[in-house]
Amino acid sequence: MSVKTGTPRTLWKTRMFAAVCAGTVTLFASLPANAAFVITGGSSQPFPISGNDFNGELQAKGFSQMTTGAQLSVDQDGYVTFYYIAAESAFSNSFSTDSVVMTEGNDDFKFEGYDSVTINVSAGDLLDFSFQSDSAAALSPVDNAANTNLGGLGIMTGDGVSELDGMSDLVLAYNDNITLTAPLGDADYDDMLVRAEFSPVPVPAAVWLFGSGLLGLIGAARRKE
Repeated sequence: MSVKTGTPRTLWKTRMFAAVCAGTVTLFASLPANAAFVITGGSSQPFPISGNDFNGELQAKGFSQMTTGAQLSVDQDGYVTFYYIAAESAFSNSFSTDSVVMTEGNDDFKFEGYDSVTINVSAGDLLDFSFQSDSAAALSPVDNAANTNLGGLGIMTGDGVSELDGMSDLVLAYNDNITLTAPLGDADYDDMLVRAEFSPVPVPAAVWLFGSGLLGLIGAARRKE
C-alpha cells in the first residue's frame, strides 16, 4: 500500500518555491561586499599623528589609525577615485596614477578634494600610484605597486562610523622627509594627503529585475498555499 504525500500541484509548488529560494540566495550571495581596500604588511599607530597639521580635521572625519610601510590593494572589481585634499611641505610634491599627475597646490584641508582622478581596478590588483618630490633631499618616489620607499606612505583608515564605512574610503599620506635627520627630518605624514575612495562595479538593472522577479514568485507561491 502506497502513502500519498501530496497532490501534484502541491508538490510542484513546493519544488518551485525551493528553486526560487535557491536562485535568490545564489543571486544576492554573488553581489560584492562593501569592503574593498586591503592593507598588507607594515605597522600601525593610533591617532593623533605627532606633528600632523591635519589631525583635527582627520579625526573629525572618523580616522582613527595609520599604517606605514604597507602596500594597498583591492579585493574586488570596481573604481578608485583619488582626491588631492591637503598638503604641508617645504617641497613641491605630486601624486601620480594611471599617467595622471596631481600637483600640490592648495594647502588647506578639503575632504571633497581640489583635484581628482578615477581609475579602473580588478580584484587582487596592487594599486598603481606614487608620490614624488621636486627635491633631491626628499624621500622620492614612494611607489605602492613597486614597493619602493613605503616608509614614507601612511595609510589612514577610519573607524567605520562617522562619514567613513570601513575600508572603502581612506587617506594616503606622504611623508617626504622621513630619511633625513633633525631639524629637517620629520615623521608627521602631512606633506601631501590624497583620499582614495572605492566604488564597486554597478549591478546591472537586469540583475535587480531578475532578483525582484524571483522574490515576486516566492510571494505568489506563498499566497496560493
